[in-house]
Amino acid sequence: MNELDSANVLGSTMLFPDQCEQAWTESSSLSFGDRYKNIYNIVVCGMGGSRFPPKTIKELFRDRIKEPYEIVEDYTLPSYVDSDTLVILSSYSGTTEEVISCANDAIKRGSRITGVTSGGQIAQILREHTGYVFTPKHNPSDQPRIGGGYLLMGHIGLLKALNLLEIDSSEVEEAIKFIREQTSNIQSKAKDLAKELKDKHTFIITSEFLKGFGNGFGNQLNETAKIISDPRNIPELNHHLMEGLKYPDTLHTNGLFLFFVSDLYSAQVQKRYRVTEEVVKKQNIQTLNVVLTGKTKLSQALEAYTLSGFTSFYLAMFNNLDPSKIPWVDYFKKELAKD
Repeated sequence: MNELDSANVLGSTMLFPDQCEQAWTESSSLSFGDRYKNIYNIVVCGMGGSRFPPKTIKELFRDRIKEPYEIVEDYTLPSYVDSDTLVILSSYSGTTEEVISCANDAIKRGSRITGVTSGGQIAQILREHTGYVFTPKHNPSDQPRIGGGYLLMGHIGLLKALNLLEIDSSEVEEAIKFIREQTSNIQSKAKDLAKELKDKHTFIITSEFLKGFGNGFGNQLNETAKIISDPRNIPELNHHLMEGLKYPDTLHTNGLFLFFVSDLYSAQVQKRYRVTEEVVKKQNIQTLNVVLTGKTKLSQALEAYTLSGFTSFYLAMFNNLDPSKIPWVDYFKKELAKD
């Protein structure tokens, strides 16, 4: 492990509670002027490891965010973005070209601009506006997906400071305390889960407030563990996916449905989980349940991310890989930069 983990991904993963605490404390205390009042919609621009935190927030707080909230994963903003729109730039490095392109678009349209970043051109833009520029002292690996606590709680803190999300500090503090106390136990569970996921095509099944997390776990498995992943959600998958499990034949050997089970899902969805698992088993595909124990939706989301971070790391170890390296993404960016 010491030889493979040259960037200290494990150390960053263990510091997830500290990332969350730092980001929440710093971002929620930001002061926004009159320019940021009377906002009518929110557009977040982000890619990869800087996209799944706001996607998590969109689903986690869909009943509490006060204005329409959309995520853009492209070079341009929707046509409706104007001076009454809050554009949130999400880029851990501050150098993501799609986000920079959207930032320039937002400036031309006179939008209210804020964001979450650690530096780069995005930080320069935010100096002319108001945003959260953090120092990632609890992410020695310097990998955005391993520093998800900064993006996740940084965005939540921004929305709190802007009065666009009603959330008490006590709710956040209790959730962070919970995962801090449970880190060792979750880490042990992650080792066992990683063994189950090795050499599997994993279907990550989530619902309602955890749908954004499902996408985040898929991202971590791709980049950190270098394995394919397939985030899906109930009830949507019940309308088509169950009929697509007959072929290819390899699916019955390599496929695994990983259900994230929560007692905070609605009663209808909890029933669907039981029947969906039955249907999958009847088609001879392996299933596995992860039962979340947090008392609140935020606690369960942080619990799930703690588990996914450790699981992705240990999968990389079992596959004899450096979890920090992303050679194909690096190659792609290098080729893209050529004239």
